Amino acid sequence: MSRGAALAALLLLSGSAASAAPPGKGIPLVPCQLAHPIAASRIPARCGTLEVLEDPGRPQGRKIALRVAVISSENPSSRPDPVFVLAGGPGQSITQVYPRIAPAFDRLHRERDVVLVDQRGTGGSGLLSCPKIGRSDRDVELLPAEAGRAAGECARSLPVDLTRYGTGDHVRDLDAVRTALGYDQVNLVGFSYGTRAALAYARAHPDRARTLVLDGVAPFQMVVGSDFDVDSERALSRLFARCSAEPDCRERYPELEKDFRDLLVRLDRKPEKVRARHPVTGEPVDLTVDGDALRQVTLAFLYAPETTALLPPLLRQARQGDLAPLASQGILAVTDIQAGMSRPLQLSVLCSEDVPLFADPAPGAAPTFLGNGAREAFRGLCAEWPRAPLDPSFHESPRIETPALLLSGEADPVTPPRWADLAAATLPGSRRITVPGQGHGVLVRGCMPRIVAEFVKRGSGDGIDVSCVDRLRPAPIFLDLQGGAP
Repeated sequence: MSRGAALAALLLLSGSAASAAPPGKGIPLVPCQLAHPIAASRIPARCGTLEVLEDPGRPQGRKIALRVAVISSENPSSRPDPVFVLAGGPGQSITQVYPRIAPAFDRLHRERDVVLVDQRGTGGSGLLSCPKIGRSDRDVELLPAEAGRAAGECARSLPVDLTRYGTGDHVRDLDAVRTALGYDQVNLVGFSYGTRAALAYARAHPDRARTLVLDGVAPFQMVVGSDFDVDSERALSRLFARCSAEPDCRERYPELEKDFRDLLVRLDRKPEKVRARHPVTGEPVDLTVDGDALRQVTLAFLYAPETTALLPPLLRQARQGDLAPLASQGILAVTDIQAGMSRPLQLSVLCSEDVPLFADPAPGAAPTFLGNGAREAFRGLCAEWPRAPLDPSFHESPRIETPALLLSGEADPVTPPRWADLAAATLPGSRRITVPGQGHGVLVRGCMPRIVAEFVKRGSGDGIDVSCVDRLRPAPIFLDLQGGAP
């Protein structure tokens, strides 16, 4: 797999009693099917497009057709304020991602429409795509400087103004869709980068945002990508500590951390050729696995407790010389995270809003398994990418009165609970929930859909019983590839 470029791949009040007006007033909607790009998940919806100016300052300029999908509530007493769901990434297509998570919205959908708007540059909203920087099997031989040149070539080949694809543009588009569909207020549910977009919408349109549900909180103060090394190291250390505290795991893997560190040193010194079977296509694939590949795969595995639980036996086999299972499962984990992702859109956001603010580790800072690789990779990819001028106040967080539910996974490797704590300081109407042992994205876990639906219904986190959260547990650590302790 790649050096540098691979790391960059990783990287989301009660209403009126009146019934909701049928949406579609300004956007003709027709029946459609939404499908996940990998999983066998499909749901019916009604779809349409809304044309918006790429640059609102150029009335005669290029237009973008935003893809909009509405899953209408069939309840005759449905509420007039829908749920807008915002994807992560940045760069994911929400109309492609939503079918997999749709069951978690069943309670919300009983009383409210669900509205999905592909962010400009993703999915059906003028998808931006460049194969050389968008497919991991094509990135694998690129060094950082070469990745930067490939990204520059990609940018120059796209017939769009890439400086008009930032978070502010996304917020403007969301409000245009709200207006066209005839909704007065909306409830925003954001995942990962989508939490930043939701906060930005509430900051720009405080009278339009009724509630916020932020899952994997990325507040304005966060420079996305700059703290991946510290946050992912924390998540990995939690795995090592958990294994040491469980007798069966400790007996099977007495030196789990040492095994990982030694394997990383080995692959940094000498990359190894591996033939593995692609977990999706079943075809054999030849890979060169180096230290950066192990870093990327490890980070991908830490996103979810189910894949985190697989790491110990996979690392054991890799340490003993068999890298194929780790490589094969790593492809699946990385592919799942990148499903429905537009890398050019991701770069248009991050290269303007975050990468210029990256800060390297302070001298004497504790080492991390990612090191400075993620920052270097993004800096390389952004070297020739067009950048929009950044508003100096963009990363400032004003007081936002909108009621907010802040959700965190205790073991999240990229948006751990500390970021929700930071966001809460300027969200006086917020309630924080940290789910034990969980990773990145917790809304779909256990009793969380019920809690979220109750929060949106009430328009407040007050009085909601969340005791069920304490009973949620991560997947048992695998003692071998057959499973955990009986």
